[in-house]
Amino acid sequence: MDIRPNHTIYINNINDKVKKEELKRSLYALFSQFGQIVEIVAMKTMKMRGQAFVVFKELAAATNALRQLQGFPFYNKPMVGPVPAGPGPPSTASPR
Repeated sequence: MDIRPNHTIYINNINDKVKKEELKRSLYALFSQFGQIVEIVAMKTMKMRGQAFVVFKELAAATNALRQLQGFPFYNKPMVGPVPAGPGPPSTASPR
């Protein structure tokens, strides 16, 4: 499967028992080693639980993180996450 480069990484198969703030901190700690993170979106709604979006400032950082962490064990479950085909995460940031 050929995935186009994207600043946003979509992650699913996340353990949905982890609290939202702990999840965001853990994702930041894990993904920030690859580059500057602009935003992490993780929601606990029925539709979105077990999923998150990590948005990087640099395209190369996002690409490298996706390659390195595909299948990485995260809270006892392997992370999976090709870049979504849609427009990206539902933004929680205020407009600039």
